[in-house]
Amino acid sequence: MAIEEGLAADHTGGGRGAGGLRVLAVTGGHRVDVEAFHVMLESICADQGWVWAHATQPGAQRWLAPEHAGQWDAVLLHDIPGLRLKRGEEPRIEGPDPAVAEAVVKLLDAGQGLVVLHHALSAWPGWEGWAEAVGGRFLYRPGRLRGREVPASGYRIAHHTIEVVATGHPVCAGVGRFEVSDELYHAEVLADRVTPLLRTRADLDGAGFLDAHDVVRHGSSTGVTCAGRPPASDVVGWTTTAGASPLVFLQPGDGGSTFAHPTFRRLLGNALAWVASPEARTAAAARPVPVRLPEGRS
Repeated sequence: MAIEEGLAADHTGGGRGAGGLRVLAVTGGHRVDVEAFHVMLESICADQGWVWAHATQPGAQRWLAPEHAGQWDAVLLHDIPGLRLKRGEEPRIEGPDPAVAEAVVKLLDAGQGLVVLHHALSAWPGWEGWAEAVGGRFLYRPGRLRGREVPASGYRIAHHTIEVVATGHPVCAGVGRFEVSDELYHAEVLADRVTPLLRTRADLDGAGFLDAHDVVRHGSSTGVTCAGRPPASDVVGWTTTAGASPLVFLQPGDGGSTFAHPTFRRLLGNALAWVASPEARTAAAARPVPVRLPEGRS
């Protein structure tokens, strides 16, 4: 696939057949098993006759602008822009720059299909409107959401069972109950903004989740957990509308074992196909949900 000069992606792959999709995967801001990630994308796209490209932040942000609307049929976000993470230091919120935020909103208003994966739920912590667009937020430090103070989010590695609750939805086609060893979140889920696809049967008591702020700023856990808080949401996959764009969030996606899981690959492939479909885009355009710019912008 040809990549526009000056915006070269890190990797291109797949073989586009007639009517095949063009998928852009974006990473950066958090560790990822890039080799396993590429193998997964190559498998999904080759099976469907799609092409794909991989770009990393911060340069990848240039693709997420209205002038590139239609360049990609689906964008897969597995990144954390707007946050500087380094173990042993306080997580630092950065941006978004007003021009960046405006470009993203215009892209969403143009109907760009998005799949948001795993830690991308942490993106743009300084932009509350982005949390509303995605349908939730993982916080690496305490913050504000919907006018209230919220604690840092939590996480734990667990082998757990995921059940499909939207059996008739195209994202769940051919997907039944499955087990996965992955990272679970104790994070903010905006229940009024999302339509659940998947729920976990894991133990969601806060005492089992490490406080992410504690881990990052100290370099390792000092024993602080999410104990005393309400249980984590059991919703680990959903759909929503951002601007005029269909969006899917999938919480699994921490590493290689999940990327290699055949059911997860089926689920992710379905999600990419659905957000790119005329049906999903038409439905989102019929009932758009405005994305609020950061404070100080209209």
